Amino acid sequence: MKHEDRIARLKQKYDPAAIDNGMRLRPEDFLDEVEWRDRIDQHYTRAWLEFTYGGLFMRSGLDERTRLLVALAQFLALGELEEFQQQIPTALAAGATPREVLEIPLQSTVYIGYIRASHGARICVRVLERLGRLDEITDTQLPLEGRMPQRSLAEERTRWPAAKSAEETAWRERMIEKYGWSGVSTRIRTQNHQSNEAIDTYDRVDPHYLKLWYDFIYGELYPRGIIDDRTRLLMMVGICLALDEPVQLANHIRGAMLLGATPREVLEVIVQSTAYVGMPATVQTVRVLDRIAREEGRASEL
Repeated sequence: MKHEDRIARLKQKYDPAAIDNGMRLRPEDFLDEVEWRDRIDQHYTRAWLEFTYGGLFMRSGLDERTRLLVALAQFLALGELEEFQQQIPTALAAGATPREVLEIPLQSTVYIGYIRASHGARICVRVLERLGRLDEITDTQLPLEGRMPQRSLAEERTRWPAAKSAEETAWRERMIEKYGWSGVSTRIRTQNHQSNEAIDTYDRVDPHYLKLWYDFIYGELYPRGIIDDRTRLLMMVGICLALDEPVQLANHIRGAMLLGATPREVLEVIVQSTAYVGMPATVQTVRVLDRIAREEGRASEL
């Protein structure tokens, strides 16, 4: 059957808007995906289409570029590499640059380890080679020193949240003196809402590892600037949800709201995740977001 005839047949049977949206988002494999479902259970296929491509993926609570970058991060966290590969062209079509797409597995190293992250990066390279867009990666590399030459402690101090006490001020200065300012400053700027308990534990039992941790995550990866802090934190929310990591999930919900995401955008990441991780996890996460929004005085924004 011709491609056009296949589309017409599905539109006669199912919601035409959902079919059009699916073809827009996944032109390479959407028809096959619907047709095999249609062959085995037409009622489920209708319900699934109306929930996903006719419902979730048409919502406007989050711009499509961000939604797809978050989804890519979740596919990596879930080990769904085939889905990750299929969605890369979709993210590019939605306005993400090749460098931004590659940044997803690179930043994900912090959460899923370098082995799985490397699998994702290699897939990105293969897809971009196939699309003739690999030069947009090779021509946009950061210098060997990363962003460090453009950074200064004096400037970053102006963007730190105010210390809550004299003890916290002293703690910050002690961390800088012991571990260097590049990582400590980024951690203060972006995650000062988190507890310092884990840092204090490592400082006591393994300061060598803590130095590596500060330098790699906060000194090198988070300040790269390829993905803005808002998108990066929403990505973290999606990953932690996919990994079922409740403590860091709550921390990153707070962080996303502090660094530019609205409560509704965080909610949308959670809602969209229903398609990938199921409803039990997302129902619980909505309750966490609701609690945090009330604690932050932002419940009305939901």
